[in-house]
Amino acid sequence: MRLALLAVLALLAACFSTGTREPQRYYVLEPAAGRTAPERVARPARLIVAPTDTASFYDTQDIVYSRSPGTRAYYQFNSWTEPPGRSIHALLVSRLQRSGAFRDVAASGSGVGGGLVLTTYVEEMYHDAAAAPGSARITLRAELANPGQDGLIGQRSFSRSAQAASYDAQGAVKGFAEALGALLEEVVAWVDETAPR
Repeated sequence: MRLALLAVLALLAACFSTGTREPQRYYVLEPAAGRTAPERVARPARLIVAPTDTASFYDTQDIVYSRSPGTRAYYQFNSWTEPPGRSIHALLVSRLQRSGAFRDVAASGSGVGGGLVLTTYVEEMYHDAAAAPGSARITLRAELANPGQDGLIGQRSFSRSAQAASYDAQGAVKGFAEALGALLEEVVAWVDETAPR
């Protein structure tokens, strides 16, 4: 009877942790500083940037990591301030506006109609932590279309990675900043090259 009582007490003690819990941390998805856009003459065209769609597993505030090929998990006490698709959309609109390549760049749903339409889709965004410190990986698919005339103008997949600063979520966030900065520059350059003049 005493042995059973001791086992129950040990089980209860294991359920109630006396240690302090790691605090929840929230990170803003921000790209590393980009290059200054070269001076250019804006096209007379308007560019509408549709909201960025995201694969369902990555459409969350949770930061994703992988410790082995074919697996994904969420960091427990580390999150984005908002789902990455929303952040990437706002950042992409801002970069395209600063590029000066178009007369007008607007987020879809802002009341602006007509023009070329850019749609983007985040296929993957995770900390590849198979080996320390790992790397931050982002894969994004983009399509440029002219709904009023030619239909699809071009489509392309972009993939960037950058080494994580450390083998944890905080280090991965720094890697995501580098990878995202390079990816946004590549997308903006592609849109400028692909859009009719």
